[in-house]
Amino acid sequence: MPRSFDSVFYGAAGTPTGPSDDEFNRVSFLSHFEGSNNGVNNAFDDGSASNHTITANGNVTQGSFGPFARPDGEWGVSFDGDDYLSVAETGADEFTFGTGNFTIEGWINNQAVDGSRTIVSTAQGNDFQGIWFGINGGNYYYIYNNSGGWSVIVDAGTPVVNAWTHFALVRNGTSNVVYINGTSIGSTTETARDLTNTNNLLAIGGRATASQYTISTMSNVRVVKGTAVYTGNFTPSTSKLTAITNTKLLTCQSNRFVDNSASPLTITPAGNPAVTAFGPFLTSSVYSAGTNGASLNTPGAGGDYLSFGNIGLDGHSGDFSIEGWIYPTSYSQYSNTIYGQGGSGATNNLLEISLNSSGQPHAFINQGSVTLQSTFVCPLNAWTFVQLKRTSGTLAIFINGAQSSTVSNTATIGSPNRGFVAAQSYDPSVSTRSFRGFICDVRVSVVTRSVSLPTAPLAVTDSNTKLLLNMADGQAIDSAAQNNLTLVGNANTSTDQAKFGDTSLHLDGTGDYVNVLPSGRGNIYNYTVEQWLYPTRNYSGSGNFDRIWSSGTALNNSVMLHLDNTTAPKIVLRSNDSIIWTSSVSISLNAWTHVAVSCDADGTRLYIAGTERATSSTVVNLRNLPFNIGTSITTTGFFQGFMDDFRISDFARYTGNFTAPAEPFADKGQ
Repeated sequence: MPRSFDSVFYGAAGTPTGPSDDEFNRVSFLSHFEGSNNGVNNAFDDGSASNHTITANGNVTQGSFGPFARPDGEWGVSFDGDDYLSVAETGADEFTFGTGNFTIEGWINNQAVDGSRTIVSTAQGNDFQGIWFGINGGNYYYIYNNSGGWSVIVDAGTPVVNAWTHFALVRNGTSNVVYINGTSIGSTTETARDLTNTNNLLAIGGRATASQYTISTMSNVRVVKGTAVYTGNFTPSTSKLTAITNTKLLTCQSNRFVDNSASPLTITPAGNPAVTAFGPFLTSSVYSAGTNGASLNTPGAGGDYLSFGNIGLDGHSGDFSIEGWIYPTSYSQYSNTIYGQGGSGATNNLLEISLNSSGQPHAFINQGSVTLQSTFVCPLNAWTFVQLKRTSGTLAIFINGAQSSTVSNTATIGSPNRGFVAAQSYDPSVSTRSFRGFICDVRVSVVTRSVSLPTAPLAVTDSNTKLLLNMADGQAIDSAAQNNLTLVGNANTSTDQAKFGDTSLHLDGTGDYVNVLPSGRGNIYNYTVEQWLYPTRNYSGSGNFDRIWSSGTALNNSVMLHLDNTTAPKIVLRSNDSIIWTSSVSISLNAWTHVAVSCDADGTRLYIAGTERATSSTVVNLRNLPFNIGTSITTTGFFQGFMDDFRISDFARYTGNFTAPAEPFADKGQ
């Protein structure tokens, strides 16, 4: 049966109205395409009083990923089958449990339960020293070993897919128990073995030397050494885990790879695990890029940057501050500029703060050699707040609010002819030197700013702010806060038509579309893709069709939905460029129609205005992104018209006829 929509209303405290969705944490993409008329995602505004014109160069985008995107506890880490997280001990034997009590727990949402898949492990080598917990042979499987041989604690319990499951491994004296959703599925009683950890690390999502990777999303993983947190069946917490007494690790909770315990350890990603706004606890606030995070994304091979005119630091020999949040995904090249200003090929008027090829922040002032070098290495795939500031003749780099390095400097800054973000400042055309990753909240001031670590987006506090780029100007954003959108060609938000709100996505059919960047989740076999369509033409040519959406890497490895090219447009689903079905009815031009494709193990179904109009026993999986809206994966055949409220969920919302939504899709769960 279809899932229901429940209405919420304004309360005394001004809680937003609108529908709620108790499955919101299973929404992987949602865009209402709201914003000002003709709004696009490649428009970047200077929030300072100077109001500089910002020009986007290359494939820069802005989206809903930022350092303040969601409260800790509501995030997870997505593993696609060849990646994991490793956490090294610091010498305090955090993951060497000896003969004492311990608890390892967390939440997992499995996308695959076949084969042998690691959830958590301290046993990395073939000698299997330590513990291993995961899925093996269709059951949960928990063993431990310490040279004296291995013991099977549990080989029972059937893992489920596409549902959040709480797991807990507990040793309490001589008792070893595995709990699934708070209920014991198996236990052993024996003299506690002295569990060593010969590798001095804990792995999440795989084994460092033996693969056995999971395909899942994991959240709120906690290790407590010395305490049996649970001594009998229990009801799992309905809120995020906290750092209780004896907590040695608490992770997979935020939009960066961090340990939230009292003595945080370093977490190292291997492969491509992805932080995602998907967790067992529903968000408590409506997503807003301006208040909850947004960023500039330069994802490609380089050559992507923002440029603008002189902001007024030329001839300046006094105090200044340059600061911003960075999330690098690579720093193998020589220079990864956060902010810079200068002239093409010139170094005598250069001002720059950037990362070197090792990830260390460094600064240049009026010279081609490094003026100031930090020893701190900014981690990959994590948010770091970087500041360059000069105070009374001392130039300093601060990392996350703490001073990293200083040098005496009173140089008068040269006269630039332009400024840059995410480029090589004196020659931005050199693509091998561009920043790769995400940048947020770049602020330049002609005064020394506070070094405290920001807990909210930066703001203009006085007239000394000469540039402020919050990167929160996107008109079409993912309200699920998982993906960055790129509006290509003439794609924009338009007030000409709207199913809900004031605007919708407008596509003119001549080369414009929306691209959604990869999520790293792999193929999806249980899903719903739905949207409101307002087509304005029925393409009558041959070869191409008006594509509604597509995913994959090539026509022979893709799935797409499109309008056919008959006189009365019908909806067609293709997989690997072969027709799976064609709808039994046509849809109207110049009118809004709700269209949904829903897929599960029973097959793939098409609903038009809530009525099933085509079905196939074939399970048509969504290929790993990229995902295009309004064109094929090969960017041929472009949709002409409007779209509103586009949503992708990782389960089959509809298995029978339903009433098409009368309200916008919910931005939050209740």
